[in-house]
Amino acid sequence: MATQRLVFLLRRLPHLSREQFQHYWWNNHAPLVASRAEVLGIRRYQQVHTVQAARPDGPEVFDGIAELWFDGPAPSGTPEQRAQAGADLLADERNFIDLSRSPIWMADEHLMQERPHGGLRLTAALRRKEGVTRDFFLRRWHDDHGPLALRNNDVFGFGHYVQLHTPADAEEHPLRIRRGAPEPFDGVSEIWLDDVDPDPAHAAAVRAKVTADEDDFLDRERSVLWFSEVRVVVDRSA
Repeated sequence: MATQRLVFLLRRLPHLSREQFQHYWWNNHAPLVASRAEVLGIRRYQQVHTVQAARPDGPEVFDGIAELWFDGPAPSGTPEQRAQAGADLLADERNFIDLSRSPIWMADEHLMQERPHGGLRLTAALRRKEGVTRDFFLRRWHDDHGPLALRNNDVFGFGHYVQLHTPADAEEHPLRIRRGAPEPFDGVSEIWLDDVDPDPAHAAAVRAKVTADEDDFLDRERSVLWFSEVRVVVDRSA
Protein backbone atom coordinates (compact mmCIF):
# COMPACT_ATOMS: atom_id res chain seq x y z
CA MET A 1 0.00 0.00 0.00
CA ALA A 2 1.32 3.46 -0.89
CA THR A 3 2.30 5.87 1.85
CA GLN A 4 -0.35 8.51 2.40
CA ARG A 5 0.24 12.20 2.93
CA LEU A 6 -2.14 14.96 3.92
CA VAL A 7 -1.97 17.68 1.28
CA PHE A 8 -3.34 21.14 2.13
CA LEU A 9 -3.02 23.68 -0.71
CA LEU A 10 -3.23 27.08 0.94
CA ARG A 11 -4.55 30.45 -0.14
CA ARG A 12 -4.18 33.46 2.13
CA LEU A 13 -6.99 35.63 3.44
CA PRO A 14 -7.62 38.63 1.16
CA HIS A 15 -6.25 41.24 3.59
CA LEU A 16 -2.84 39.53 3.83
CA SER A 17 0.11 39.77 1.47
CA ARG A 18 1.91 36.54 0.67
CA GLU A 19 4.82 37.69 2.82
CA GLN A 20 2.50 38.33 5.78
CA PHE A 21 0.78 35.00 5.25
CA GLN A 22 4.04 33.05 5.15
CA HIS A 23 5.44 34.92 8.17
CA TYR A 24 2.41 34.04 10.31
CA TRP A 25 2.34 30.48 9.01
CA TRP A 26 6.00 29.87 9.90
CA ASN A 27 6.28 31.86 13.12
CA ASN A 28 2.87 31.27 14.68
CA HIS A 29 1.17 28.24 13.18
CA ALA A 30 4.21 25.97 12.80
CA PRO A 31 5.02 25.96 16.55
CA LEU A 32 1.35 25.26 17.28
CA VAL A 33 1.38 22.17 15.04
CA ALA A 34 4.74 21.04 16.45
CA SER A 35 3.41 21.25 20.03
CA ARG A 36 0.56 18.90 19.12
CA ALA A 37 2.43 16.49 16.85
CA GLU A 38 2.69 13.67 19.39
CA VAL A 39 -0.93 14.00 20.49
CA LEU A 40 -2.11 13.78 16.86
CA GLY A 41 0.44 11.18 15.72
CA ILE A 42 2.12 13.43 13.16
CA ARG A 43 5.36 11.81 11.95
CA ARG A 44 6.43 14.61 9.67
CA TYR A 45 5.14 18.08 8.94
CA GLN A 46 6.59 20.41 6.37
CA GLN A 47 5.63 23.78 4.99
CA VAL A 48 6.19 24.41 1.29
CA HIS A 49 6.50 28.17 0.80
CA THR A 50 5.65 29.53 -2.64
CA VAL A 51 8.44 31.50 -4.31
CA GLN A 52 7.13 32.14 -7.83
CA ALA A 53 4.81 30.88 -10.53
CA ALA A 54 6.28 28.51 -13.10
CA ARG A 55 3.78 29.56 -15.77
CA PRO A 56 3.02 33.29 -15.59
CA ASP A 57 -0.01 32.97 -17.89
CA GLY A 58 -1.48 30.06 -15.91
CA PRO A 59 -4.02 29.98 -13.07
CA GLU A 60 -3.30 31.77 -9.79
CA VAL A 61 -0.74 29.85 -7.76
CA PHE A 62 -1.23 28.84 -4.14
CA ASP A 63 0.61 30.64 -1.34
CA GLY A 64 1.92 27.43 0.18
CA ILE A 65 1.31 23.77 0.91
CA ALA A 66 1.06 22.10 4.31
CA GLU A 67 2.12 18.44 4.09
CA LEU A 68 1.72 15.98 6.96
CA TRP A 69 2.47 12.26 7.37
CA PHE A 70 0.79 10.13 10.05
CA ASP A 71 2.44 6.74 9.37
CA GLY A 72 4.75 6.81 12.39
CA PRO A 73 4.37 6.57 16.17
CA ALA A 74 0.78 6.15 17.31
CA PRO A 75 -0.98 9.25 18.63
CA SER A 76 -0.27 9.76 22.31
CA GLY A 77 -3.46 11.68 23.06
CA THR A 78 -6.85 10.44 24.11
CA PRO A 79 -9.74 10.95 21.69
CA GLU A 80 -10.69 14.06 23.63
CA GLN A 81 -7.14 15.45 23.49
CA ARG A 82 -6.91 14.76 19.76
CA ALA A 83 -10.25 16.49 19.18
CA GLN A 84 -9.09 19.52 21.14
CA ALA A 85 -5.75 19.65 19.31
CA GLY A 86 -7.55 19.53 15.97
CA ALA A 87 -9.90 22.31 17.08
CA ASP A 88 -6.94 24.45 18.18
CA LEU A 89 -5.26 24.09 14.79
CA LEU A 90 -8.45 24.86 12.88
CA ALA A 91 -9.10 27.96 15.00
CA ASP A 92 -5.63 29.28 14.20
CA GLU A 93 -5.97 28.43 10.49
CA ARG A 94 -8.86 30.87 10.34
CA ASN A 95 -6.46 33.69 11.24
CA PHE A 96 -4.58 33.50 7.95
CA ILE A 97 -5.96 30.82 5.56
CA ASP A 98 -8.90 31.29 3.22
CA LEU A 99 -10.33 27.86 3.92
CA SER A 100 -13.01 28.16 1.26
CA ARG A 101 -10.27 28.34 -1.42
CA SER A 102 -7.79 25.86 0.07
CA PRO A 103 -8.22 22.20 -1.01
CA ILE A 104 -7.29 19.53 1.55
CA TRP A 105 -7.17 15.76 1.11
CA MET A 106 -5.17 12.59 1.75
CA ALA A 107 -3.06 11.53 -1.23
CA ASP A 108 -1.18 8.34 -2.08
CA GLU A 109 2.55 8.80 -2.69
CA HIS A 110 4.20 7.18 -5.71
CA LEU A 111 7.96 7.64 -5.93
CA MET A 112 8.83 7.78 -9.62
CA GLN A 113 12.53 8.58 -9.29
CA GLU A 114 14.64 8.93 -6.16
CA ARG A 115 17.70 11.15 -6.10
CA PRO A 116 19.41 13.48 -3.64
CA HIS A 117 17.60 16.78 -3.85
CA GLY A 118 17.54 20.32 -2.53
CA GLY A 119 16.76 23.84 -3.57
CA LEU A 120 13.45 24.86 -5.08
CA ARG A 121 10.75 22.30 -5.79
CA LEU A 122 8.48 22.45 -8.83
CA THR A 123 4.94 21.59 -7.79
CA ALA A 124 2.10 20.94 -10.23
CA ALA A 125 -1.48 20.59 -9.00
CA LEU A 126 -3.19 18.68 -11.81
CA ARG A 127 -6.76 18.39 -13.03
CA ARG A 128 -7.99 15.77 -15.43
CA LYS A 129 -9.45 16.52 -18.83
CA GLU A 130 -13.23 16.85 -19.07
CA GLY A 131 -14.84 13.48 -19.72
CA VAL A 132 -11.90 11.55 -18.23
CA THR A 133 -12.35 9.57 -15.02
CA ARG A 134 -9.91 10.02 -12.17
CA ASP A 135 -8.93 6.36 -12.41
CA PHE A 136 -8.04 6.74 -16.08
CA PHE A 137 -6.15 9.96 -15.38
CA LEU A 138 -4.07 8.37 -12.64
CA ARG A 139 -3.25 5.24 -14.66
CA ARG A 140 -2.19 7.23 -17.73
CA TRP A 141 -0.15 9.64 -15.63
CA HIS A 142 1.63 6.92 -13.64
CA ASP A 143 2.02 4.14 -16.19
CA ASP A 144 2.65 6.12 -19.37
CA HIS A 145 3.25 9.83 -18.99
CA GLY A 146 5.67 9.84 -16.07
CA PRO A 147 7.88 7.15 -17.63
CA LEU A 148 7.75 9.00 -20.96
CA ALA A 149 9.14 12.13 -19.34
CA LEU A 150 11.82 10.16 -17.51
CA ARG A 151 12.91 8.46 -20.74
CA ASN A 152 13.53 11.92 -22.12
CA ASN A 153 15.30 13.29 -19.09
CA ASP A 154 18.01 14.82 -21.22
CA VAL A 155 15.35 17.41 -22.09
CA PHE A 156 13.36 17.67 -18.85
CA GLY A 157 16.04 17.17 -16.22
CA PHE A 158 13.83 15.47 -13.64
CA GLY A 159 15.80 14.74 -10.49
CA HIS A 160 13.72 13.57 -7.53
CA TYR A 161 10.17 12.95 -8.77
CA VAL A 162 7.05 12.07 -6.77
CA GLN A 163 3.44 11.70 -7.89
CA LEU A 164 0.65 12.19 -5.35
CA HIS A 165 -2.53 10.38 -6.40
CA THR A 166 -5.94 11.51 -5.20
CA PRO A 167 -8.12 8.59 -4.06
CA ALA A 168 -11.72 8.13 -5.14
CA ASP A 169 -13.11 9.11 -1.72
CA ALA A 170 -11.05 12.30 -1.28
CA GLU A 171 -14.11 14.54 -1.54
CA GLU A 172 -15.59 12.85 1.54
CA HIS A 173 -12.61 13.40 3.85
CA PRO A 174 -13.77 14.85 7.23
CA LEU A 175 -11.06 17.53 7.22
CA ARG A 176 -12.34 18.82 3.88
CA ILE A 177 -15.96 18.82 5.01
CA ARG A 178 -15.16 20.54 8.31
CA ARG A 179 -13.31 23.35 6.52
CA GLY A 180 -15.76 23.79 3.67
CA ALA A 181 -12.81 23.26 1.32
CA PRO A 182 -13.12 23.14 -2.48
CA GLU A 183 -12.74 19.95 -4.47
CA PRO A 184 -9.27 18.41 -4.45
CA PHE A 185 -7.07 18.24 -7.49
CA ASP A 186 -6.68 14.84 -9.19
CA GLY A 187 -2.98 14.68 -8.47
CA VAL A 188 0.10 16.62 -7.47
CA SER A 189 3.51 16.31 -9.08
CA GLU A 190 6.67 17.18 -7.14
CA ILE A 191 9.93 17.54 -9.03
CA TRP A 192 13.40 18.77 -8.20
CA LEU A 193 15.05 19.71 -11.48
CA ASP A 194 18.63 19.10 -12.63
CA ASP A 195 20.41 21.41 -15.04
CA VAL A 196 20.21 20.19 -18.65
CA ASP A 197 21.24 21.76 -21.94
CA PRO A 198 19.54 19.80 -24.75
CA ASP A 199 19.83 20.47 -28.45
CA PRO A 200 16.99 22.94 -29.25
CA ALA A 201 15.58 20.96 -32.17
CA HIS A 202 15.60 17.72 -30.19
CA ALA A 203 14.02 19.45 -27.18
CA ALA A 204 11.24 20.91 -29.31
CA ALA A 205 10.41 17.52 -30.80
CA VAL A 206 10.37 15.84 -27.38
CA ARG A 207 8.23 18.55 -25.80
CA ALA A 208 5.73 18.31 -28.64
CA LYS A 209 5.49 14.53 -28.12
CA VAL A 210 4.96 14.87 -24.37
CA THR A 211 2.40 17.64 -24.83
CA ALA A 212 0.46 15.48 -27.27
CA ASP A 213 0.42 12.71 -24.68
CA GLU A 214 -0.91 15.11 -22.02
CA ASP A 215 -3.80 16.00 -24.30
CA ASP A 216 -5.21 12.52 -23.72
CA PHE A 217 -5.88 13.02 -20.00
CA LEU A 218 -4.73 16.39 -18.60
CA ASP A 219 -6.46 19.78 -18.47
CA ARG A 220 -3.43 22.07 -18.63
CA GLU A 221 -5.48 25.26 -18.39
CA ARG A 222 -6.84 24.26 -14.97
CA SER A 223 -3.58 22.86 -13.64
CA VAL A 224 -1.32 25.04 -11.49
CA LEU A 225 2.52 25.08 -11.56
CA TRP A 226 4.83 26.92 -9.20
CA PHE A 227 8.22 26.86 -7.48
CA SER A 228 8.52 26.55 -3.71
CA GLU A 229 10.91 26.19 -0.80
CA VAL A 230 10.42 23.21 1.52
CA ARG A 231 10.76 23.88 5.27
CA VAL A 232 10.58 20.93 7.66
CA VAL A 233 8.87 21.67 10.98
CA VAL A 234 8.45 18.19 12.50
CA ASP A 235 10.36 15.03 11.70
CA ARG A 236 9.82 12.06 14.04
CA SER A 237 10.99 9.47 11.50
CA ALA A 238 13.87 8.14 13.60
